[in-house]
Amino acid sequence: MNFRLPPELVDWQLRVRGFVERELQPHDAEVERTGVMPAGLLAKIAAEGLFGTNTPRAYGGLGLSMLGSCLAVEELAKAHAVFYHLCSVNIHIGSKAIELDGSEAQKRRWLPELASGRTIAALALAEPEAGSDTTSIATTARRDGDFYMLNGRKTFIINATQAGLFTVFAALAPGTGAQGITTFAVEAGTTGFEIGPATEMATGRGPLHCDVILRDCRVPVANRLGAEGQGFDSAMRCLDAGRLHWGAYCVGAATRLLDLATRHASECRQFGRLLREHQGVEWAIADMAASLHAARLVAYDAAWRYDNEPQGRLLASARSKLICADMVSNVADQAMQIFGGAGYSKDYPVERIWREVWAVKILDGTSEMMRRIVSRHAFLSASDNDAPMGGPT
Repeated sequence: MNFRLPPELVDWQLRVRGFVERELQPHDAEVERTGVMPAGLLAKIAAEGLFGTNTPRAYGGLGLSMLGSCLAVEELAKAHAVFYHLCSVNIHIGSKAIELDGSEAQKRRWLPELASGRTIAALALAEPEAGSDTTSIATTARRDGDFYMLNGRKTFIINATQAGLFTVFAALAPGTGAQGITTFAVEAGTTGFEIGPATEMATGRGPLHCDVILRDCRVPVANRLGAEGQGFDSAMRCLDAGRLHWGAYCVGAATRLLDLATRHASECRQFGRLLREHQGVEWAIADMAASLHAARLVAYDAAWRYDNEPQGRLLASARSKLICADMVSNVADQAMQIFGGAGYSKDYPVERIWREVWAVKILDGTSEMMRRIVSRHAFLSASDNDAPMGGPT
């Protein structure tokens, strides 16, 4: 079994790494201080194709495999979280429903704009009373001739202030559960569509999370993505892609933390010796490096399975997000401990990254939900293993 990345993906990863180190990381502190992305950076990110890594070439994207897309995310995660949120949300949970369930006309209308970064996309799924339980969404859609009237409130919507297009999920009737959920592409500025104030999050400044309010929002039937009642399946498939990106994000963030920790341990002295010469620190670095390596293998395996085994996407993406989220939070804790009081200060990026990575256990499906998915498959596998050998099945 060959675990090496093919040469073209190595070249791609190095290209994105150089871009992140040269163009994005120098602005991390400024973004965190002001909450604003410096002028011109959006155009540079778009020029690298980072808004459409996995979007098919036929619709203006780079057409990379999911593994290639995840390699880009891994590198983006080494800079401020705002860059990851802008690109990854746009590629997958923002535009994936259009790619998977949109008509040819819808794909040609919206995907090139999203892949180029000329338009930013956002996913409007979560609600105040419907987070992990997507089947309980209260936002409704009522057919009115050639339009649907949408009413409801979405919460914690990433990229809401920058987005020009929203993938909105609504129920055709209250209490219909998954069977009634339908997907709509709603353009910013549509009558009855309103962006609420930003919610200040522990993650830090830059990636804004806002409510989206729909009051008799009049959406053309031509903007419905897929058939009525297909929205739940569409949402889950979008989240499969998003969870793979979160796994890759964790690998990238942990790599940055390990690099910062090893350099600090090699430069700082305590009790007359370098920190790296103390066994406690040495073992902490070893644990960080080993767990990062294991999680990277899981993340790459999951991305490969997304490309090659579509029937296994749900389990692979849940397993990757679960394992990688636990890994990066532990690595962040260890890095903070190695830096001591300096790490807890805002003079170093460790404190910011420590806050940023905790969101992974919540967004796009909590770690508890990931455990539920993984355990279900474990029980199914156990049942299959208990079946008698030979004879009819």
